Amino acid sequence: MRRSDLPELVSMSRENMASIILASWGEEWKDEQLLDMLLDQRVETMVLEGEGGIEAYYCVEYVDEYVFIASFQVRRDVQGKGLGARMLKKIEDDARQNGKAEVELCVQLTNERAKEFYYYQGYDLVYRNGNNLVMRKKLDRFKDFKS
Repeated sequence: MRRSDLPELVSMSRENMASIILASWGEEWKDEQLLDMLLDQRVETMVLEGEGGIEAYYCVEYVDEYVFIASFQVRRDVQGKGLGARMLKKIEDDARQNGKAEVELCVQLTNERAKEFYYYQGYDLVYRNGNNLVMRKKLDRFKDFKS
């Protein structure tokens, strides 16, 4: 991620998440919270670019025995084309390479499309934390992560 990517990442996240945050929490979207995370040195942010500019990004944090996905966004006009699945595979492959046993994330209770996507990708509900669902996938450490 380059600092010049920040406005586009914030705009993509706001477009994808503002209505979900409002429905889940009854609160307006706050750019500042996302900016704080994007600038946090402990969080690794990867930006994926295509012909039309930035198409997606994700933020991960390596915590003890697992990787936490702090943010995972795909631009609306390129959703449903496999980019999210490829990003998750990359996150999981990197986690394996770094000796991590699990990948964990939070999804808003009202975000039906994302919940369905994560279930389909092998993530299981671990517990509910307010209006967030904590989901986790145990990684097969012996899987060939090049396939």
